Amino acid sequence: MLRRLRVPFSALIFLFILLPALRAEARMVSVGLSLGQSALKISSASAMTATDGAGKRHAIGGTAEIRAAGAGTVKAGNHSFRLPVTISGKAPLSFNGRRYRGTFRIISSGSGITLVNVVDLEEYLRGVLKMEVNPAWPQEAVKAQAIVSRTYALRSIRQNNGKNGYDLRDSVLSQVYRGINAEDRRTDQAISATRGVVVLHGGALAFTPFHSDSGGSTADVAAVWGGSMPYLRGVNEPYPSSSPNARWEVHLSADQVEDALRQAGADVGPLRDVRIGQTDAYGRADTLVAVGTRGTKAVKSHAFRMAAGSNLIKSTSFSIASRGGAPANPLPLPLPSRTSPSAAGGGKEVPTSNTPMSAAEERQLTALTEQGVFNAEELMDMLLNPDKRKGYLIRALRTRKPEAPSRPSIPTSSSGGFVFTGKGWGHGVGLSQWGAKTLAEKGWDHKKIIQFYFPGVTLGKM
Repeated sequence: MLRRLRVPFSALIFLFILLPALRAEARMVSVGLSLGQSALKISSASAMTATDGAGKRHAIGGTAEIRAAGAGTVKAGNHSFRLPVTISGKAPLSFNGRRYRGTFRIISSGSGITLVNVVDLEEYLRGVLKMEVNPAWPQEAVKAQAIVSRTYALRSIRQNNGKNGYDLRDSVLSQVYRGINAEDRRTDQAISATRGVVVLHGGALAFTPFHSDSGGSTADVAAVWGGSMPYLRGVNEPYPSSSPNARWEVHLSADQVEDALRQAGADVGPLRDVRIGQTDAYGRADTLVAVGTRGTKAVKSHAFRMAAGSNLIKSTSFSIASRGGAPANPLPLPLPSRTSPSAAGGGKEVPTSNTPMSAAEERQLTALTEQGVFNAEELMDMLLNPDKRKGYLIRALRTRKPEAPSRPSIPTSSSGGFVFTGKGWGHGVGLSQWGAKTLAEKGWDHKKIIQFYFPGVTLGKM
């Protein structure tokens, strides 16, 4: 005779509370790996199975070429499948020399097909973190990066809402993701130790940008991208970092500075002088004052930096001197008027569009990104405002001059020009990676580091 199993009522209550949490723990994300292709070659160390949109399943071996066949179908060998198609296997899947956890999904993309990696969020982070932070750094700094990257990904997912068939890209358009190839024991430890932890403000996911080196103080978001977020205001770091960009210097010709000022919205004619206008509480240049034959105009320093090249003017924490002259003194001039808070717009408003980008447009945007057409701030603006992606593409295609030779960072001319001497690298908003390393070396834990760079936030799970 079977005995009735008696379960205490309190245990049942605990079970009902626990089950939703367990279900929520496995959060899947989809990452676009290759867009709008006519064919895709994938492989695995084990036999793969293809399952199409109608539930049809077929073994496709350890290597397969998936070809677009038109009318929402693809072919693998002699087999035809209706899109979308899910590829699974007992061993990791490979594409373009990289191995990936999870499954592959093939979706229609115009006249071609797009490859998407569907993977658990925590596994996704394993393929991201090493691309963003040095695994050899103190573990508390790596943990801070894990939490910031997790939050950044989740917030981007919610904004993009999978409208192109995936949540994130595998490039700097989102966060650089290289699958199993990028996994590392120390970054894995940081991800595991902070599993599910995110940055919250007011109970919602915070926007958690990060950059290489603040140069000693971070920037207020209003000075860079406009708007106001109480947890994205400038903070002064208590210790100097050992960043290789703790100090930098670049010489620009008068023509280079004129051109950058013109792009940033300060066309004052042949340049006579340029100097720092307003600064923030920590000495970052908020505005520049350009003096030319057609008058004097103030311009945002961030806009000038983007126009001149963020790999040359590495931050807005700088001083300026004429060739052979002394640094200019700050002038208390009013801020320039702005018609749009768009990031890195160079004084030009970036149009928005709610129309999904085509596969061809996505490929163009990716190609321009890989060629370095967009700087880090423009890429981050696209993440913060996905409806601007098409606008950035259109503007780049209209204004880009691929035949123009790249400018040397130190012109050969010995007459005229300006010397920019600065500290740090990046937009300066949010977490400074080299700063976090230094704080961790001083004994700070990851929670204290995050709450220092994002004042007023809390850590929780979502």
